[in-house]
Amino acid sequence: MTALHRWGTTRGVVMLLALTLAAVPGCSSKPLSPEQQAQADLAACDAQIRKVVADSARADQLVALTDELNKLGWQSIAHVNDYRAKVAALNSNYDATREDFEALIKEQDAVRETLLKKGLALREQMATLTTDAEWEQLKSARLRALELGLRELSS
Repeated sequence: MTALHRWGTTRGVVMLLALTLAAVPGCSSKPLSPEQQAQADLAACDAQIRKVVADSARADQLVALTDELNKLGWQSIAHVNDYRAKVAALNSNYDATREDFEALIKEQDAVRETLLKKGLALREQMATLTTDAEWEQLKSARLRALELGLRELSS
């Protein structure tokens, strides 16, 4: 099984860019902000990586790459939210032209392509650092993060 195959398809990469890592509940009685929850979950993810990956040098690299991927996910969500606002503003502007919409879509496509390439590169690096067994053990954290990232994106 190739390293990239272990990490999934391109569709999975697009979805992973929605990563927010907001699954670990806080110790406080008041709700955490999405950023605070992401930090808490990232710390839990780091601990899980260090538990599963015995080689501390590989674990350190994987933790650093996970942090980069998390930041990329937040960047992606922020960009999508900004794009939605721009589309809504254009849509409510009776003077907006087809060219205005096409320019906005072209800009969105370029940003999405850049984020996708960065995400793929990070995923490939992460995949090369893990064995199939390690990857399988870390799978539940990835799926939980993906689900919560998509929930954040849909709000």
